[in-house]
Amino acid sequence: MNQNNLEYLQKSLDYLGFGTKLNAALENAISKGEQFFSIGINQRYIPAEFRSQVEKKFDDMHFELKFNRSKNGEVYFLNAMETSLLRYNATEPIGKKFVLDQQNRMSALQSYKLLCGLSFEKPTLILDTENLESKQYKKIDLWYKLNFNAVDKLGEHPIKWFFPQHGYDLEQSFSRFPFLELTDIDLRESAIKALRYGNLISLPMEIEGKRQEVYISADPEDKTLNIYDQQMQSIHPDLIFVEKIRPVSPQAERSMTGEQEHQQGSGETRYVRR
Repeated sequence: MNQNNLEYLQKSLDYLGFGTKLNAALENAISKGEQFFSIGINQRYIPAEFRSQVEKKFDDMHFELKFNRSKNGEVYFLNAMETSLLRYNATEPIGKKFVLDQQNRMSALQSYKLLCGLSFEKPTLILDTENLESKQYKKIDLWYKLNFNAVDKLGEHPIKWFFPQHGYDLEQSFSRFPFLELTDIDLRESAIKALRYGNLISLPMEIEGKRQEVYISADPEDKTLNIYDQQMQSIHPDLIFVEKIRPVSPQAERSMTGEQEHQQGSGETRYVRR
């Protein structure tokens, strides 16, 4: 057994988020010398919307890690991670296979977030198209999400990438919403950082003149934020960005609308949106 290879693979599993839980199973599988093998593990996650509740609900993830041996040696490679998520409110699991290349590996937690419908920003190595002959790679920040409106030839939802040219400015989007209690710069930066990591966070917001705790996630595709109530129902932007209303007299209304006809003795006060 190649001890350096074993230690490298164990470090890879730790990086993916499995710690040392699979070390013994990995060593045992390599010792058998088979060309291909896989190791499975189940992990349970607490959805962000239930972390503050006494009676918590859980999401169940299954990971199947795929290994193969080089044709002319005893070195093994970790090639792919097949995942399956059964959410607390679902009856059928959803699956996705992630290819684990050495440059850009999706962690267990990141795969869970994608299957939950969340988006995150991740430094990614891509081929430098400005100098193709050199075959050099450069690192840029890409936004990732799953496209639940399509399936690929494997029957899985494909990943969508959003490059900087797409123009998603998370901080600018965040600043548009009437969040409360974020006068502290550190708190604001912490919230934005959590959204970049693909977290579902909770913040108070003023909606229709009332304070309400809402859940927020990043939406790079539409260049905005997703806002949900405590039941994880989407809150329509019209309820958040309510136009200010103020009363005006009939004379002022006629002046603004160009109305020529004068209504005598109505005595009414009208409201127009500003």
